Amino acid sequence: MFAIELLPAGEGDALVVEYGTEFNERYLLVDGGPVLHWPQVRERLLKRRDACYEAVVVSHIDEDHIGGVLKLLEDPDLRRRVDAIWFNGYAHCGPHGSVLGPIHGEQLTGRITQDGYDWNPGFANPPTPHTGGAIVVREGLPLPTIRLRDGAVVTLLAPTQSQLQRLGREWEKVVTKAGLVPGAGAGAAGSHVRKKNVSARELPIHLDREVLRQLAARRQVDASAANGSSVAFVLEYEGKRVLLTGDAHPGGLLEGLKKYAKLTGERRPRFDLVKLPHHGSGANVTSALVNAIDADRYLISSNGDGWGHPDDAAVARLILGSPRPVTLVGNYASNCLRTWAQRGSEVGLTVVLPESGTGIRVPV
Repeated sequence: MFAIELLPAGEGDALVVEYGTEFNERYLLVDGGPVLHWPQVRERLLKRRDACYEAVVVSHIDEDHIGGVLKLLEDPDLRRRVDAIWFNGYAHCGPHGSVLGPIHGEQLTGRITQDGYDWNPGFANPPTPHTGGAIVVREGLPLPTIRLRDGAVVTLLAPTQSQLQRLGREWEKVVTKAGLVPGAGAGAAGSHVRKKNVSARELPIHLDREVLRQLAARRQVDASAANGSSVAFVLEYEGKRVLLTGDAHPGGLLEGLKKYAKLTGERRPRFDLVKLPHHGSGANVTSALVNAIDADRYLISSNGDGWGHPDDAAVARLILGSPRPVTLVGNYASNCLRTWAQRGSEVGLTVVLPESGTGIRVPV
């Protein structure tokens, strides 16, 4: 068994990774979505009555990823199902180079330390006797690997030290301005994720590869330090590979993928399933990134609200750059994905959407 369930986390990420056998199932939770959509995420998690999470991975500190994790660790029905938490907090700054948590990060730090969860177990250079090291790719060193149960292996691709240090410099100001002591934790709930309004868009009447090239040529830049600090990794189990990317910047991902390609001996490393970075934003799904991997099935975690993800530019780059016809799988039948579902066959694209409601489980 090896599968990913994209939970109904609104514009955010909340993914359950399943692996193992019918009689020995293993689970990871990657992010928890925003607080606004926690009730829907919680409902799905509660349906897994016996599921315990080997690790809850917090990719980065944006509210649409960390908000639901804060609610999870306050939930009497779920919080005791968590074995460990992977998260870069203030405890990982200093000589090893890591991240200063802003308000939500301080809240999570407080919850982890107060309740005694295992924090980043297995990662090198622990800053304290009770905390594992930073989740970071260090310059000049091999990609870190963590061996999970039953032979599953995690290979870290991002973030780099410089990306974490940049976030630290930016967010130290926020934490101090809020009257908090970095690393001491915080209890109050933070604000919801901010959105911009994106109007519904239509594809051109004629859709062909020339139009795709025009869409793919649109330029966007992700300047967010928080997104740049995203934890991105490969999970390999029984010869199959999943690439999970958070909201990672393409540059950091490409650095990690180059190292991973040398490790595997493949020019374009093969992946059986890829969760697109930043919900399919054109600023993160670049042509260079698509051309660096060998994949044809991509996951999109977004309801399309506010930001209009996935971007048409990102979809065009996937179609043009992937070595085989592309399949997009979404956890919501958003306006954008419905449009591509209706028109995708014109350019060899298949779109898979939930049969009913929201959320979707995808076998690897």
